[in-house]
Amino acid sequence: MPAFLRGAMGILIAVLLWGVVGVPSALAGRTWGFYATSAVSELLLGLVMGFIVRVAFSISAFGGRLISNEIGLNSPPGFDVPLPAQEPLPSLLTAFSGVLFFNFGLHHDVLSSFARSFEVSPLGSYSISGAVIERLIRTSAEIFVVGLRIAAPFIALSFVTNLAFGLMGRAVPRMNVFVESISLRLWAGLLLLSGSGALIWRNLDPHWQRVPWTILEVCFSPSRP
Repeated sequence: MPAFLRGAMGILIAVLLWGVVGVPSALAGRTWGFYATSAVSELLLGLVMGFIVRVAFSISAFGGRLISNEIGLNSPPGFDVPLPAQEPLPSLLTAFSGVLFFNFGLHHDVLSSFARSFEVSPLGSYSISGAVIERLIRTSAEIFVVGLRIAAPFIALSFVTNLAFGLMGRAVPRMNVFVESISLRLWAGLLLLSGSGALIWRNLDPHWQRVPWTILEVCFSPSRP
């Protein structure tokens, strides 16, 4: 999504949450310095919560990159959102995961967690603790764990195909097994991909169900009991 559209959606969500949360009476009559530090604190909390939601969609992009390499659709590696012109398969899986995310109403849980974060962490009281950093590291590790689970059938398919053509190359030395294996691995991978929607959802759903709770978990201020 373009940056200006993401910014407009952020402003829209902020306006909607303003009507739900309101302004605490304890903030009235404070100095401008307090408001400035509170704004920095809320920005930091927003970055942390946004990072957790971004990880939820980075899993499918990482799994798509692994699948592309295994079935022969090699693409330039990247760490940002995959572009369709450069990484078509990772872009397809990312878009598919986005459709699943909104289709099953998980965005309602995330927005509800955003609203509840004002109760868990009052305005201007947030600071990052060691427990929050540890939780962010463990959340980031799930990109590799869940992404590898999504790509596991394709890794096994690539291994079996290479093993079969390796044995065939020993039996028929005149045959160019490398060229022949490329097309077979590609078509077999695309055939497997056509029926892997349930596999992708089965691996993404447990992680996505924990996203709202993870958002609230990192919102706890170390100064609060």
